[in-house]
Amino acid sequence: MNRSVAELTRQLARFSLSVQRQRAVPLSSFSSPSFPPSSSSSAHKDSAHLSSFSSVVKSNAAGNDRPTQSFELPGLTNPARIYTFPMFERPAIVDPAPFLNQILEKMDPLSETAPLKAPPHSTPVAIQLMPRLITIRRKKMKKHKRRKRYDRDFFKYQKYHREKKLRAEREFLQRMKGHLAELAAFNPQKYVDNTINMAKKEWSEELSPSGRKIYPHWSRFMTLEELYGVEKNDYIDKKAGLPTEEDKAKMAKLKEQYENLYRKA
Repeated sequence: MNRSVAELTRQLARFSLSVQRQRAVPLSSFSSPSFPPSSSSSAHKDSAHLSSFSSVVKSNAAGNDRPTQSFELPGLTNPARIYTFPMFERPAIVDPAPFLNQILEKMDPLSETAPLKAPPHSTPVAIQLMPRLITIRRKKMKKHKRRKRYDRDFFKYQKYHREKKLRAEREFLQRMKGHLAELAAFNPQKYVDNTINMAKKEWSEELSPSGRKIYPHWSRFMTLEELYGVEKNDYIDKKAGLPTEEDKAKMAKLKEQYENLYRKA
């Protein structure tokens, strides 16, 4: 009983809603339905229910011209469905056109990038750092030992520098005493006489281009006879240095011996 009442109420609400839409919206606006058409069995079922309640709606519309407002009650089994204005020939439903991004392929200028490759595997090379580390360690140890030695022999170094300054001061005093002794022994008359004698001295021009003094040759002081211990004579021997007959025979014999040993094969 409750189920039949609910079904009747739902059908009445559907019919009243369709009538209101027919009054408010012109017929041309229902040319393209917004929802897909139902099956043939559901269409025949809805038309039968609409014909059974048409007399009730017409009597209400004739007696009262005021606009009515309908309320749709929730269904028990199936949810409510809203249909378009019923037509004898329903237009064919066509799928909507595809979007532009589905037709054209997306072209990205940054898509053609270089492929990423893993770096080649290479065996690690051992870096020889021991010599450098040893050098650094040696320098640090030398610095540490130097500071430690200076702290240990601080007074010794102070004594050394103090004696060095005293020694330099003694040398300075000795040099100043020498200057004072030279000043005490200075003779003005002797200094003037030496200056006048140096001004009267004649300087020779026999100097080399570099300014060095040119010393005389030994031939200006002695002759060849005195050099070799020979008596001085004005006679010039034209055959001096020529071989004699005996020397010629010896020279010929030596020449023949040389040719036999070295020149003949």
